Amino acid sequence: MANAERIHWIDECKGFILLLVCLFHVEQSFSNVQMGMLHGAAMRMSAFFFLSGMLFSNRRHPDFKNFARHKTKVLLIPYFLLSLLFLALDPVLYQFDLFYPRSPKMSVLGIHPEIQSAWQYVGWNLAKIFIAGKSSVGAGPIWFVFNLYCISLLFYAVHKVVKGRAFAILIFGLLGLLGGWILNRHHLHLPFGMERACTTFFFFALGNFCKPFLLRLSGKNIFFLIFTAAISIFLYAFFERPDPNFSIMNNDLGKNFFTFLFSSLFGILSVVSLFLVLNKLPPFSAFEILKGILRNVSRNGMIILAVHWWILLVLRIVLKPELDKPGLAYLSIPIVLFGVILSIPLFRCKLNRLIAKDKISFSESLSIR
Repeated sequence: MANAERIHWIDECKGFILLLVCLFHVEQSFSNVQMGMLHGAAMRMSAFFFLSGMLFSNRRHPDFKNFARHKTKVLLIPYFLLSLLFLALDPVLYQFDLFYPRSPKMSVLGIHPEIQSAWQYVGWNLAKIFIAGKSSVGAGPIWFVFNLYCISLLFYAVHKVVKGRAFAILIFGLLGLLGGWILNRHHLHLPFGMERACTTFFFFALGNFCKPFLLRLSGKNIFFLIFTAAISIFLYAFFERPDPNFSIMNNDLGKNFFTFLFSSLFGILSVVSLFLVLNKLPPFSAFEILKGILRNVSRNGMIILAVHWWILLVLRIVLKPELDKPGLAYLSIPIVLFGVILSIPLFRCKLNRLIAKDKISFSESLSIR
C-alpha cells in the first residue's frame, strides 16, 4: 500500500472512532437516546491510542528536547487553552444554584468534592485541568489530548533507550498494562492521570509494534480481509461485556483482566480490518464523500471533541427537562452536528492559535478531500 493510502485509511478509521465517541456522549447525556454505543466502550479509546502509536515518528525530531517542545506546542498548550476557554463558557458559573445540580459530577484523583459555590466550582475545575489531567467539565473529552502528550513523551524515551527494538517496546507496553491494571484493581488515582497513562501506553506501544504486520495485512486480498474482520467482530462480541462504569479516562477497566484485554484487542482488530476492507473497495462518489468526511473529523478531532461536549453540556443543563423525551431527545444529534460544523471554521480560521494550527480558509477547514 502506498504511503498516502495508508495515511488515508488511518485518518478515516480515527474519524470513525471519534464519531463513535461523540454518539456515545449523546447517549450518555439523554436517557431517551439509545443507539447501542455502550457496546463500543472497550474498543473506542484503545483503538484511538493504537492508531496513534502506528503514526509515531521521531524522524523530524531526533532529540528528546525538540520532540518535547513540539508536543508541548501542539498538544499540551492547546489542552490548557481549550480547557480554560470552555470553563469560562460553562453555564454553571453564571447560574450556580440553578444549573449546578444538573451538571456532571466531578471526580478529582478519586475525590468527589462537595461544592457549595461557583468559586469552589472554579477551583475544582482548575484541579481537574492542572492536577488530574482530565480537563474542565466544559471540555471533558479532551483529557485524551493531555494523555496523548504524556504517553508520546514516555514512548519517545522508551524508544530511544531500547534503540527501537520492537519486542523491547512491547515488553515496556505490557509492563504499562500491568501497572495500569494493578492501579485499577486498587482504585488508585495519581496526579496527571498516570494510572490511565500506564494503560493507554500499552495500546500506543502495541500500535507501533503491529505497524509492519498491518502493512502486510493491508496487502492481502479483500476476501482474506473480510474473513479477518468477520472473525474479529465475532470474538469481540464474545468477549465484550457492556458496563456503564467502564472508562479508560478514569482507568475503570472492569473486574476481569482477560475480558478487558481480549475485548480491547479484538475490538481494535475489528475496526482496523474493517477499514482495510473499505480501502480495497472500488471508489464511487457517495462512498468517497463519506471517507472524506471521516478524514475531516480526524483532522479536526480536538475541536470536535471539545465543542460537541460543550453543546451537550449546555443542552443537558439548560434544556434537558424539555429535550429528554422519547423521540424528541434525538433532536440533540442535529443540534450538535450543526454546532460542530460551525465551530470548525471558527477555530481553523479565527481561533487557530488556540489549537496550534496554521490559519486556513473557510472552504479548506470544511474540505473533505
